[in-house]
Amino acid sequence: MRTRAGVLLLGLALQPAALLAQRQSELIRMADSLIPYVEGASGLTFLRPPRLGLRTRAEVRQYVDQIYRRELPPERVTAIATAYHLLGLLPDTAGFSRLVVDLHSEELRGYYDPPTDSLFCVAGSSAPELKEVMAHELVHAVQAQYEDLHPERERGWDNDTRTAFHALIEGQATYATMRLLAPQRNVVAETAIWDFITSHLRAGPMARPAYRRSPLWLRESLLAPYLYGAQFVNYWHASNFADTLPFGPRLPVSTEQILHFDRYAAGDRPVRLRFRDEADGGPGLAEDVVGELELQMLVAQMAGAASLGRPAPLGWGGDRYRLIDTPAGAALVWYLVWDDPEAAAAFRKGTGAALAARRLPGYRVAFDTLTLGGAPADRYVVAPTDWPGWQRMPVAEVAR
Repeated sequence: MRTRAGVLLLGLALQPAALLAQRQSELIRMADSLIPYVEGASGLTFLRPPRLGLRTRAEVRQYVDQIYRRELPPERVTAIATAYHLLGLLPDTAGFSRLVVDLHSEELRGYYDPPTDSLFCVAGSSAPELKEVMAHELVHAVQAQYEDLHPERERGWDNDTRTAFHALIEGQATYATMRLLAPQRNVVAETAIWDFITSHLRAGPMARPAYRRSPLWLRESLLAPYLYGAQFVNYWHASNFADTLPFGPRLPVSTEQILHFDRYAAGDRPVRLRFRDEADGGPGLAEDVVGELELQMLVAQMAGAASLGRPAPLGWGGDRYRLIDTPAGAALVWYLVWDDPEAAAAFRKGTGAALAARRLPGYRVAFDTLTLGGAPADRYVVAPTDWPGWQRMPVAEVAR
C-alpha cells in the first residue's frame, strides 16, 4: 500500500523542503491506512494512486480564486447575483464575488483536483483534521476513476442538474468519512445520527466571519451538497439499490431526488421548461433552473428561518427563469410547475404571497397563477415599472 499511495507523492514543488520532509511520511502513512477504508465505504477500488501534496492557506485561496474566475466569468457572476437578488435569495449584489471566494477559502481544508488527478491537504492541519480531510478527498480521487468529475463535463447543465451531481459526489465522500470516523456504528440503521451530523457540519462554519455574514442561500449552498448528499447515499445503502452504485445511468437528475429519496426510487423526473421567443421582453442575460433545493432555501428565507432543517416535499415539478436586460435595470420572469393543485396552493399561500408583497424601488412585482402542460403553475415577475415586457410577457412552455 505504501507503494500505491506514496510513489506519486508530490511530483509538484508545493512547499519548502523542510515542511515537506516533516509531513511527507505522515501523508504516506495516513493514505496507506485510509485507502482500504475508502474502498470499502465507497464500493470503488483504486485503479491507480492519486498524487498527494500540501498547500498553504494562501495557495488554497489562490486555487479557489482561479477556479471561480475560470468557471464563472464576470458577466456570468453579475447575472447570477442579479437573478438571485430579484428572486429574493440575495439581499444585495455588492461584494458578491469576494464573499463567495472568502466563504469557500475559509472552509476548504483540502481538495481533489480532477484535471491533475491530485489530492491536496492544507499545511498545518492537526492529525485528526488531516485524517478526515484525506479520507473525504480520497473518495473523490477514486470516484474520478469511474465517473467523469472534470468541470468540462458540466458545460450546458442547468443549475439543478449540476447541484444534484455535486450533492451525490460530495455526499458519498461525506458518508464514507462518517463510516471511517465511527467504525463501530451502523450509520445506515441509526437515523438519529443525522441530527448530530447536521449540527457538526454547521458548527465549524459558524465560527468563520464570511459564513456569519452570508445570507441563507450562500450558507446553505455551502453545506447542502455534503449534508443532503450524504443522506441520499445513506438511503441508497438501506434500499433495494444497495447492490449497485449511483453512477452512470443511476445518477440522480434533480435536487428533488436528492432531498426526497422516494422521488428518486419512483423515477420522478423534473418537468423541463423553455421560453418560446428569445426576443420577448428584451435581450436575455441568463436563463436557468432554480430547482427544489434552492426553492427550499427561498421558502425558509421568506419564513424567517435561519437554516433549512429537514426539508419537507414541496411538490415541485420544475421551473425556469429568464433574466432580461432593460435600460432601467434587469427584469426577471420565473415560471414554476407543481405536481398537483395542493402543492401549488400551499406555495401560493405562503412563499408566493410573500413574493407578491415584495417592494423594490422603481420596480413592479407580479405573481400570477396559470397552467402549463396541464399542470398547475405560477409566474413570478419582477421588472422595472416601465418595462415594455409588461405588455408582451415572455412565455414558457413544457419542452417535449
